[in-house]
Amino acid sequence: MQALPTVPSTLLSAEELATRVKPGPRYTSYPPATCFTPDVGPDRAGEILTGLAAAADRPIGLYVHVPFCPSLCWYCGCNVEVTRDRSRGKGYVELLLAELDLVRARLGARPVAALSLGGGSPNFLSSADLTRLVEGIDARFGFDAGAELHAELDPRATTIEQVETLGALGFSRLSVGVQDFSIDVQKAIHRVQSMEQTARLIGAARDAGFRSVNIDLIYGLPLQTIESITTTMDRVLLLHPDRMALFGYAHVPHLRPHQRLVEKAGPMPGSVARAELLLAALAVAERAGYVRIGLDHLAAPDDELVKAAASGGLERNFQGYVVKKAETLIGVGASAISDTGDAYWQNHAELGPWTEAVERGELPVARGVVLDAEDQLRRHVITRLMCDGHLDLADVSARFGIDAEAHFARELAALEAGPEAGLAVWDREARALRATAEGELLIRNVCMLFDTHLPVDMGAPGRPRHSPTI
Repeated sequence: MQALPTVPSTLLSAEELATRVKPGPRYTSYPPATCFTPDVGPDRAGEILTGLAAAADRPIGLYVHVPFCPSLCWYCGCNVEVTRDRSRGKGYVELLLAELDLVRARLGARPVAALSLGGGSPNFLSSADLTRLVEGIDARFGFDAGAELHAELDPRATTIEQVETLGALGFSRLSVGVQDFSIDVQKAIHRVQSMEQTARLIGAARDAGFRSVNIDLIYGLPLQTIESITTTMDRVLLLHPDRMALFGYAHVPHLRPHQRLVEKAGPMPGSVARAELLLAALAVAERAGYVRIGLDHLAAPDDELVKAAASGGLERNFQGYVVKKAETLIGVGASAISDTGDAYWQNHAELGPWTEAVERGELPVARGVVLDAEDQLRRHVITRLMCDGHLDLADVSARFGIDAEAHFARELAALEAGPEAGLAVWDREARALRATAEGELLIRNVCMLFDTHLPVDMGAPGRPRHSPTI
């Protein structure tokens, strides 16, 4: 059994955590997406899919990206297309189904064990378009028995009809973006959303048969204070979410120019302030009985995520922490990312090139990476550290046929005597590496030691590619 974090956040020091903060990947993949190159394009992706076709009985996961939003949230780091013309949804669904035909022609009719609709705003699609999309997926692939269907929905623009439609289609998991309930913070990030709107959506989802609700929150936004984030957490708890995700804001205006608009409200919180906000939010959730999961998730004690974490079955992908349902994840839609275990690829992020590729009958793949043996090894190590907070070197040695202690001698030495010393403890007798209380929150720092792509991936000074590790 995997031991879950036990040290309350109230016993940690924001000042001490802040001294360790640096820019780093979130490790939703390894190698990180910033390492993807055009060397993996439509032909290479097609070859990989064809090579997987023989495993026809193995289910797949499917991620569908809907990029449209009626307005732009200024903090947003996602690939979005701002438009109020909802008629565009119908044509987009037609293109999604055409892309699925291209995938099926290479991969075969593999059953779908997990479907996630993300964005953007999937609720940009009408009830009729949502039905056409899900029924189209079913017709091309079929759903595995017990398949889990999940959607991200915006409380400001989702209708009861849409929620009821998704429930009738078999959706059981909902993610709701809140970010912060402080009206001042909401105005600063151009996303005003009331408690009542949020509660209405969650209530409708429960009535429609959704059994799991996740609420997304962000710390590190301008105008946030310990008092405001504590109040937000108290209000969130009144909604009784099954899960919460508490993300650190990634302010990278040199990559996302619209984020400069956030700066109009005031300066970004510094490292100490960010750590104080995180610890304050965690303390409220922990007092309410929620369990910390990995880097940035919280879950009710009886949630499936907690059970997966306790048994070592937790996984991490571009949707965050998940209970893995399939070895292969196929992403369709503009900017969507696929993961076959030994390769990643990402579709064209812009709608124009993505559309043109699909209309040509070509997989709309823009870039990616094929993992060599060393990447596979380090992917496993980083994933387990991100998910479990500890690493069994004996298991790694047996799994990959190496002497893991010798292979990672440099990394283990750095954790004992280098700048990251104190974030993880190396138990030679047990052949185990375990994060300390501080290391659980700074696990990205630990993972960065094992990342051989990092030296060429940090970006120019003052213009990092990654968010702070707290």
